[in-house]
Amino acid sequence: MNRLVVLLVLAAPAVGGDWQKRQSDYYAKQSAERKQLGLDGNAVKVKYPTPEVTFSGSGSGGGAAGGQCVQLCPGKTGKVVLKGKLPQGSLVLVQSNDVEVVDEQQTATGWEATVKAKADAPPERLRVGAISAVSGIQVQVPGLEIGCEYTFTFELAGGDTMGMKLTFPCGKDETTATGEWSRGGKALGKHTYQVRRGEHSLSLNRQVPQEEAMAQGQGMMDVMQSKEWKALDTRFNAQMAKVTACTKGPQAQIGPCMNALQPETDKINKERQALMDAAEQKGALSYGCGELDVQANAGTLKGTANQCAGHKKDERVPVTGKYTSP
Repeated sequence: MNRLVVLLVLAAPAVGGDWQKRQSDYYAKQSAERKQLGLDGNAVKVKYPTPEVTFSGSGSGGGAAGGQCVQLCPGKTGKVVLKGKLPQGSLVLVQSNDVEVVDEQQTATGWEATVKAKADAPPERLRVGAISAVSGIQVQVPGLEIGCEYTFTFELAGGDTMGMKLTFPCGKDETTATGEWSRGGKALGKHTYQVRRGEHSLSLNRQVPQEEAMAQGQGMMDVMQSKEWKALDTRFNAQMAKVTACTKGPQAQIGPCMNALQPETDKINKERQALMDAAEQKGALSYGCGELDVQANAGTLKGTANQCAGHKKDERVPVTGKYTSP
């Protein structure tokens, strides 16, 4: 069963089930308990206060000093400990269906468990919730995540492929990684990306080398100094003079006067944009994509990319793929 839901009642076994349903059922039970005890808001908080716990543990992946951040490699186990004050009957759960409890127990100083990550779980930071009995007060305890070295393969509609090895530092949502692009088995080159992880998602943004950024800036400056751009400036200034003249006419004629000028103004803006697009195209990528956004589920990837070679800058190109972890 791919979830971690633990009811902290002595001698009670770990119980499976979707974590959201388990949490909802628990809240309903505690609400009924409050009514039965007849405690007001202040009294219930005093008798069943906010859990005061800290996280520690050890995992199969990397981790931070002192065990305050623990990574589980997919398919592997780790130890999780919450130390502190937990009213008896409280609920501790990992708010994800990508892990399961191997064994658990409530202790005099809190709670501890052995947990296991699903073999096809993506890299993600997990929310561990500790919910006080009766009062239902919840605190979220950071520190547990799924993470190891992953190998990602991104496949663009059209045939280009990018392979990437990726490892997130424990406790971090962002890292950098190099992707190797190929087409038909032939290497095209490499791009470095800033990679951000979310809940079953990845966002990649290419890091633009300084010399490339400078060349792009120079390209735009060259466009704005071209005779074509200056001719557009002359036409635009002439339009603005006509707009000013419209505003000086009778009130009833201002609207029709301005409307008559709009087609030429739109044409100027369209031609200006075309010059800018042409300049950007000169500096466009010869392979790969600038941005990729994918969902990661059960070992597969699905999403879109843009700023891709051979496509319009804002065109969303379908992406599929897969990921594995040792």
